[in-house]
Amino acid sequence: MPAPSRGGARLVLGNPMVLFAAMLLAVGAVLGSLVALAGGWLLAYATRALSRTEAKFAVLGIPGLVATSAAVWIWGRVEGRWGDPIAPGGDAMREALTGAWPWVVRGAAVASALFLLWRARRR
Repeated sequence: MPAPSRGGARLVLGNPMVLFAAMLLAVGAVLGSLVALAGGWLLAYATRALSRTEAKFAVLGIPGLVATSAAVWIWGRVEGRWGDPIAPGGDAMREALTGAWPWVVRGAAVASALFLLWRARRR
């Protein structure tokens, strides 16, 4: 049976570099700043607080999953399965992709930030 701690409950925030990377990603998603997003992903990739697998998943895996989800959404719209159908032709597809990519990048940043916060708290 573990001995009770003398100082009471201790608040554990996690590794400051991982938390800073998550903060940069969150701020970049809110403000739409590509510089903050790039800084957050670079810091997450470079930090030693995460294993190489965790860092690669936060920087490449999660954004890849979000981009794949967006591609499936666009495909479903092209096929008329859900959402407003995309009219045939390059201009309609260009407009759909141009409208979707900012939300895809922001969604990837938020998902990566949440993953980083989770990993920072588990350490």
